[in-house]
Amino acid sequence: MKLIPAIDLKNNKVVIPDSNNRSDYQEISIDKSPSSDPIQFIRYLLSIGNFSTIYLADLDSIDDFKENNILLIEILNNYKHIHFIIDNGVRKLSQFEYIDNYNFTQVIATETFEDYKKLYKISSNNYILSLDIKNKKILSKTDEYLYLKPKKTICMNLDNVGRRKGLNLENIEQCKKIFPKSKIIYSGGVRNQEDLDNLSAMMIDEVILLTYLLNKGVTQNQL
Repeated sequence: MKLIPAIDLKNNKVVIPDSNNRSDYQEISIDKSPSSDPIQFIRYLLSIGNFSTIYLADLDSIDDFKENNILLIEILNNYKHIHFIIDNGVRKLSQFEYIDNYNFTQVIATETFEDYKKLYKISSNNYILSLDIKNKKILSKTDEYLYLKPKKTICMNLDNVGRRKGLNLENIEQCKKIFPKSKIIYSGGVRNQEDLDNLSAMMIDEVILLTYLLNKGVTQNQL
């Protein structure tokens, strides 16, 4: 099981969920991390475990896409040995992979992306699709994401993120049904080792999470 730390950024700080609404996300507190500065926070995460991959979500850019994202570039420059999975709210194909020569994979999130047909036509699979699910519904302006053939798909359970509510098995089955040939990455609600074991039994071997890691649940064989 590969554990991928999740970092949410807002106003250039690391934030954590306080409710289901992103506007209510709060700067991470001192009892969970020595610093809310993203560079320092990643350093802290790497002191917990030797992670090779980190997931980054820029909430400000998800709300209003930022073409010149100085913070993301600074993070990528500081941690060139880490592979990043980045959700920065791209809407258009023209915004896809606008950051060149860095070690990251672009997230195409159903909540924000619009150019599915164009992406399908260029036959690119250098992305990870995020099926953003809230209240049992996939957040998307259109169902054209069904045109895609992603190698990897994040089952993003927005109701569960940061809440330690447990796994949403119904959402997992929905994602598998939509993209049966795609490798599913799970995110949202992982509480303990039992949850991870259940995911493994469902043939899911990559999990995006944070609360579990900050509670020192990680072991070396999970990195």
